[in-house]
Order: sequence, then C-alpha cells, then structure tokens
Amino acid sequence: MSNISKKEILGIIKEIKLEGDESLFSEKLIEDIIIKDGHLQISILANIDNFQKLESVSKKIESHLKKDERFLSVTCVLTNETENNKESEKDENKIEGVKNIIAIASGKGGVGKSTLAVNLAHSFKEKGFKVGLLDADIHGPSIPHMLNLSGKPGLNENKKIIPFEFKGIKVMSIGFLLEENQPVIWRGPMVHSAIKQMARDTFWGEIDILIVDMPPGTGDAQITVSQNLSLNGAIIISTPQPVALNDAKKAIGMFGKVDVEILGIVENMSYLLLPDGQKEDIFGKDGGKNMAEELNINFLGSIPLDKEIRINSDKGDPSVLKEEYFNKIVNRLSEVVNFL
Repeated sequence: MSNISKKEILGIIKEIKLEGDESLFSEKLIEDIIIKDGHLQISILANIDNFQKLESVSKKIESHLKKDERFLSVTCVLTNETENNKESEKDENKIEGVKNIIAIASGKGGVGKSTLAVNLAHSFKEKGFKVGLLDADIHGPSIPHMLNLSGKPGLNENKKIIPFEFKGIKVMSIGFLLEENQPVIWRGPMVHSAIKQMARDTFWGEIDILIVDMPPGTGDAQITVSQNLSLNGAIIISTPQPVALNDAKKAIGMFGKVDVEILGIVENMSYLLLPDGQKEDIFGKDGGKNMAEELNINFLGSIPLDKEIRINSDKGDPSVLKEEYFNKIVNRLSEVVNFL
C-alpha cells in the first residue's frame, strides 16, 4: 500500500462537492487525521448548532474516501471539545438526569469486566432501579454484541443522542457509531472527546444508576472517565491469578490518584464447578478475596466459571443467572455504600 500524507487527504477533502448548509465546513474544523496500517480516522470539531449539518458532511467525506483503495477503512468522528471547554469543571462532570455513576474496571482485559457490567445493570434493573449502561471501552466495545444490539442511534428534538434499550436498560456504546469489526486507532485527545460526548450528549432521561464499562488498564481513556464523570466509585474485577491481581492493584492505585473510591472487588473465574459437585481452582484460590483484605477494600463476591454465562453472553441475551452470582454482588454493594 502506497503512503499518503495528511496534506494529500486534505486536498482530496477540498475537492468534495458540498451543497447548501454543508458549505459551512472548512478544513479548520478538522481536529485530527490519523493513518495507521491502512486505516484512516478523521476528527471534525462540531457543536450543538451545526452537529447535524456536519454529520452529513462527515458521511460524504467517508463515502468519498472509501473509494480510495489505499484505505482499508475510513471513519469520521464529530467532537465537541470546544463547547465542553466553555462549561465549568464542576458542571462538566455532571450528566443530566443521572443520580449515581459506578465504573466497572479491571487492570487487564479478558477477566470478565463487560460481563459483570451487563449483568449488574440487569440485576439493578430487576431490583427496581432505573439503569443506564455506558460502554466506554473505546478500543474494544463489546456491549453491542453481548446485548445483540446494532444500528445507528438517532437524535431527539434537542439534538441529544437517543440510547438503545435492552429490557428497560438504556445503552450507549461507541460500537453503535462504527462499522462492524472496524478498529479504533484514536490518539488520547480523540478518545477523551469521544467518551465525554457519549456520556453527556446522550439523553439518559432520569436514571438512578449509570454503569460504565471502563476500558481495561490504566491509560488515557481510564483517566478521562475518572476525571470527567462524577463517579460515585469503581468496582474492580479480577481473576484469582497473581498476574491479574497485580494489574488489578495498578488499577486501584490509578483510581486512588484521581480520588475515586473503590467500592469493592469482585473475583471472576473463581473456580470450575465439576459435574460431581466438586470445585476446581483453575486460576488459584481466593486471590481476589485475599487482595481485598490486604488493601482493606470491600469484597463483593465471587463468580465461578459458568458455561451458561458464556452462552447467554455470546447469543446476546445475558440474564441474572443465580442469586449467589450477580444478585449477591448487588446485595453486598447495597450494604457497603450509602447512595443505593
């Protein structure tokens, strides 16, 4: 694949024929251009007044550049960092209509973070709470697949994003805004802006709890969520395996530095329940529980390796399976926090 410069991309964009209100677009509104491994992503500055017009422009730019065989994929993202900077820091961190926000986090991927987020949201809903679910895992959004949701969200009369719904839970994910299997190769500022937009520009209505499925690790995206959303606290999930626990401790340390309370620790894949009723500790025994005691953090419960959880998640129909799993975690959480 031949190289192509940002200057050349700007030249191509200038040649695109725009009609009517689309003429308000200019290259000055292009915040960033990223080219990596044949994938092109363009960030365009927008505000609430010109969002819909620039959305039309962005689709036209995507359609035009996708004809260029040098690109494997083309994505335009509208950001509104300029508008957000006009707000005070205190107001920025609030989401209209949202009473409480709980982050579900992990020190590494593959430990069941999204599964926990989805099932806790469902369990809270079953207990009578009004619940929202925000997939902030920008680089690996899995919530749309786990809930069997697809399509592009619409806008209401106030130009707010209308979230999808799953069994009464309001859901928003970056996965709804991208083509299927399309990689996200954004730099820090684009990730920062995308997360803030999804959180604040979504019409959540009145909800009691917003569950945020965090990106794994302790990078820019995690810090963005921690510093820019009014989190009541975070739940850390890990397997009992020492290498996972070490990464979980790093996540706990990151939240401590940005003054976010750790509400508790959940241990996933605690054991495998064998047909004869015996338990096999595949990844070690009580690693999460022992870490919670060591760090003086609430231990919220354990989740075993359960085939039914995997099947339901894969087919896009997760549910609260057994009281000793997710319902027990919610019950324990209600005992140790003062906002539920």
